[in-house]
Amino acid sequence: MQLDSIVGWAIQAFLITGVAVIGVKAIGSDSGHHSIPWEDKLRLIKEYGTWAVNRAEAFCPENDVACVEREAKRLIEVYRFRREA
Repeated sequence: MQLDSIVGWAIQAFLITGVAVIGVKAIGSDSGHHSIPWEDKLRLIKEYGTWAVNRAEAFCPENDVACVEREAKRLIEVYRFRREA
């Protein structure tokens, strides 16, 4: 009997969390915001790749294109170095 209530509570918690995540996505937590101008981001993506630019953008202060470029370059160099080893 007690196990049923625990399982029921766990399922409810899981479903509520899922609905909350879907709600945040629907509202648009990302709502098109980028910390650097889109034109600069496209240029950097062509040069260093999406993965490196997104990671660098998350690390750097807002609107600091030079920081994103430096960090993306560093990330891709480390990635390539480790792939060779």
